[in-house]
Amino acid sequence: MKKWISIGVLFTVTLGAIYAQIPERTARLIELNQTIPLVNIEVETKQFLIGLYPWLNTNQNELILISKRQSLVGWHLLYEHLHRGTSVYSSNIKVNISNNGAILSIADNLIEITALVQQHNTSLKNDGLKPVYANALNRLEPLYVKKVKNDAGEYEEFLINANGEILSRRSLDLYNGRKDTMVITKVFNPDPLTTAKKLYGDDGGLWVNKNGQDYVELNAQRVPVNVTIAFENDTFYTANKFAKIVDSESPVQIPYQSKINNFDFNRSHPAFREMMSLYHIEQYRGYLKSIGLPFDSMFVINVDVSAYQGQDQSRFSSQNGNPSLFFGTGGVPDAEDADVIIHEYTHGITYFIAPHTTSGTERLAFEEANCDFMACQYSKALSDFNWRLVFNWDGHNVYWEGRDANSPNKYPKDLDPDFYKSSVIWSSMLNDMSLDMGRAVTTRILIASMYSYTENMSMQQAAELLVEADSLLYGKMHFWALKNRLIERGFDIPLGMNPETELQNNVSIINSSGFATSNGNLQIQTNLKNGFRIELFNLEGKSIIKTESQQSEISISPQSVPVGMYVLKISSGNQNFVSKVVRVQ
Repeated sequence: MKKWISIGVLFTVTLGAIYAQIPERTARLIELNQTIPLVNIEVETKQFLIGLYPWLNTNQNELILISKRQSLVGWHLLYEHLHRGTSVYSSNIKVNISNNGAILSIADNLIEITALVQQHNTSLKNDGLKPVYANALNRLEPLYVKKVKNDAGEYEEFLINANGEILSRRSLDLYNGRKDTMVITKVFNPDPLTTAKKLYGDDGGLWVNKNGQDYVELNAQRVPVNVTIAFENDTFYTANKFAKIVDSESPVQIPYQSKINNFDFNRSHPAFREMMSLYHIEQYRGYLKSIGLPFDSMFVINVDVSAYQGQDQSRFSSQNGNPSLFFGTGGVPDAEDADVIIHEYTHGITYFIAPHTTSGTERLAFEEANCDFMACQYSKALSDFNWRLVFNWDGHNVYWEGRDANSPNKYPKDLDPDFYKSSVIWSSMLNDMSLDMGRAVTTRILIASMYSYTENMSMQQAAELLVEADSLLYGKMHFWALKNRLIERGFDIPLGMNPETELQNNVSIINSSGFATSNGNLQIQTNLKNGFRIELFNLEGKSIIKTESQQSEISISPQSVPVGMYVLKISSGNQNFVSKVVRVQ
């Protein structure tokens, strides 16, 4: 969600209004020096967890696998806790395993149950209530969960006791067979104020929304682009392999279709917002693929560009099994600003790679921050004008204040009960990191860390996952850059995360200057008895050369790589050493 508005609650059953909010928990992160066999990994991991937590095998407790994802660094498995065959509310455990089977971390959200809890009252009318076991008033008892779609079209979840009293409430939405063909359209890229290098209201009030109307200066900021859309039976449809335009909320706006290849829409035409959404999502996915993050099996996301009953709001929702984006038309129409589109689509990416993990105030804060960071970086790649402002056109105006990912705020002193206000700590830090490491490296490290997300995580734990991801992807090449920015923001770096130097002392890199000028091979020599591996990456993180040897030397010919700068990763066992390599001619 891009911003928060106060809404009323529409309930279809008579319930009390008791809001005894259940206290938040912080996930316990456990690090173990153990491995899991990758063959039949789900069963092996479950058996390992039962051995680690013997109570899970007693008193009708059990674990079921609800999510399994593979990232660049390994496998990420999320297990739900059942008691007497019923879910234990917000009780789960996530295991992150490297590609060689080593357990990277275990995120423990389990609620320990060592005796049978009373069964649910079967005489209570269902009426959409799902039985769960949950902590209430410091004791575990049979309660009920109800999901409700409110007047604004948002899904909320209520925890209810047997008397119909509401104990807690949380939002479930995160706000802010055809043949494809390429067509030419016009879009804001990324928004009209950025391309005009203006602030909202500049030039005596010229650069304003004007109630969504057309005017010459604003329409002049549209630029011609190519976008992929569906084509079937002589008809063009606003859909592609990444997104599909739908009409699921008021105001009613039937998705555009045409038999004529003409997609030159003025900004006031509803189809302009459809083209904006399809184009920027396609470009964003194309960039992620270019840095080795194709997400080939990700769902096609539904997009309603005229939603929210005309309010100034947007959100991502995964409810009813239909991952969707909803863009409001109040104020500046949300789908006119690429920042909003990229922000909300990033919620969808997070849901795809780490589903069922967005609970807890700090967890929600860096969720929003990650989406803001991606929006900032997308805009910066097009123009560096005010690139740290989030929602340049949609916000920072008379409608709402937007956000500024250039904040000096630090952790934990500047944490706020409003997680949107806390988010600028993390988004500003990520933007700073991008200045040191570049967009591609920062994005790859961030997304690799996101696979390990779980409920109730703290920002400190998310910070440690960044360092871990760099270690696994780049052999700790960016450790010092990450450490400096993390400490600058108030985070701690555990001593165990400092780079190891033992392997470095056993490696020699010979003729690097000759390799740079195409005068002889680069030679990597070691005195290791068990062999070693090397991998050469370009600065976008793509693997160029990968080989291993049981001998003491590996050579790389300068003719095997183009001119440029590279990262050389040398590995032996669980140790890594990284160096830079350059070829200038």
